Amino acid sequence: MKTEHPGAVTEGGSAPGGRFSNNFDFLRFAAAAMIVFAHAYALRLGYVGIGTDDPVMLVAQAGLAALLVTSGYLIAMSWESTASPLRFAWKRFLRVVPGLAVAIFVTLFIIGPLLTSLPLRDYFAALFSPAVFFTAPYFEDGSVIGLFQDNPWTYVNGSLWTIPVEVFMYGVVAAIGIAGLLHRLGVIAAVAAVNILAWMYWFDDPRMSKVRFALYFLIGAFLYLHRHRITYRPIIAGGLLLLLVLSALTPYATVAGVLAIPYLTIYAAHLPIPYLSSFGRAGDFSYGIYIYHYPVQQALIQVTANALLLPALFGLSFAVTFALAFLSWHLVEKRALAAKSLGADDLRRRLRLPSLPESLTAWWIARK
Repeated sequence: MKTEHPGAVTEGGSAPGGRFSNNFDFLRFAAAAMIVFAHAYALRLGYVGIGTDDPVMLVAQAGLAALLVTSGYLIAMSWESTASPLRFAWKRFLRVVPGLAVAIFVTLFIIGPLLTSLPLRDYFAALFSPAVFFTAPYFEDGSVIGLFQDNPWTYVNGSLWTIPVEVFMYGVVAAIGIAGLLHRLGVIAAVAAVNILAWMYWFDDPRMSKVRFALYFLIGAFLYLHRHRITYRPIIAGGLLLLLVLSALTPYATVAGVLAIPYLTIYAAHLPIPYLSSFGRAGDFSYGIYIYHYPVQQALIQVTANALLLPALFGLSFAVTFALAFLSWHLVEKRALAAKSLGADDLRRRLRLPSLPESLTAWWIARK
């Protein structure tokens, strides 16, 4: 690396030299691809007999962990560079909601009607029932709306459980930032310690993995906020990588992941590797890949009666998903993000919110 202390980055994952001076775009894309591969494996088998220590599932966990470390790192940066809590919330809304809303619409109003086993009247009646409407788009049993009920696994979009977790973590960063404590060395560490205790308590319950993955976000935020105190050296990265690989053969792979993946992710993000820093010039497709791949794979499994072998299912689902992610970025996400330049006064007018008292505005500037 050119420096042992990576400098600040700007919105979207770029460094002072410009957006394309680091490898964050490539890392997010690679992590999303790892998750696509692992879900192709799991959905084809139906998770039956697949343990959390299965090598392919460890690949998925590593990919998701890298995504959340990156998110924590960049969200802390975004808070630091944002002029107000309202503007911070607006930018987070634009990054998450428009693309997600369209993905849910495509899943429930295009894929759903085409593949449901129910008559269309019954499909929409079930879809709009209170018990189903707020759960079907995320990870609940698709058989309640006639979707994927003969597949080995019947979830509609099992990937989306992470979205509420990540949005909650945005709120945690904002709350600590509003209190003026974000740069206190022990604050994020204390929140992480509470998270670790919760993870230890629920360690044997795989449904509580959200506790562990929130920890990755917190560590990523910590690595950004205290970046000038942290050195990144090849020998440390090599030792952590060796620990991660060897742990795959033990019951402690998840513990090793928490120790190794955050450091390795930020280290890799700042390696001066030709071409990787410019990987995202065509667009940032990782979010679209993440939110579309699961229903695409489920649809392919249903249409082919689960006859595709793993390489074919992965390759075909990735191709279709990438096309959807490309359209999502250029038609939805990029256009939505163009509105992030609106000032605080513009936002208040458009959202019809009252102006902040001058005393409160002065307090916020002082806290920053």
